[in-house]
Amino acid sequence: MIIAAIFSAALAAAPAGAGDWAPAVNPAALAAAEAPAAPAPARSGPRDGQNYSGAEELLIMEFGINSVTLDVPEAEVIRQDRYYDNAFCFEQALRLALWNLLGDYSSPTSPLARELERMGVLSTPSKSELRKAGERVRALLDRGDSRLALVRPYKLYQPLNGETVEQNWIFYLNLGGRNYWVVVDRAGKKAAYAYGD
Repeated sequence: MIIAAIFSAALAAAPAGAGDWAPAVNPAALAAAEAPAAPAPARSGPRDGQNYSGAEELLIMEFGINSVTLDVPEAEVIRQDRYYDNAFCFEQALRLALWNLLGDYSSPTSPLARELERMGVLSTPSKSELRKAGERVRALLDRGDSRLALVRPYKLYQPLNGETVEQNWIFYLNLGGRNYWVVVDRAGKKAAYAYGD
């Protein structure tokens, strides 16, 4: 009987106590509630382990690039490797793209050609001028505000000249606020080339 009396007293007191801890839910209360803003997405660089490890290793070990923001998901590398006819693997395609980026000035809108122009080189560059311009492009690529992405079909970063992912490994770059693409033929029959907007 004592237990029943205590239980009855607790039930009788519950509605009064509930008002103390449960705030009223109404439009005014909901409007006053502030949800914290979503955090900015974390920048993913070559040492962060969020991208395809082959890309990270190649950038760091072969080219000394540690700070570029990467968008090279492992799942996409595997998908493009499996579903398209490739004469070589992703790592070799990225290597060819970077060699082209740092050594080929034949396209007037490539990063290297633009850097040579900034240096005042208007004709065929000497080896030292080419090396200096290549180092400047590499330094520009090694900044945290630069971006290197593997282009996916029908997604962001589509190349200006209409090259397709089905036929090419395509790399998008944003260097110093300018957009560039490096295109590497999957069949290996054409030389890699770079151009910008």
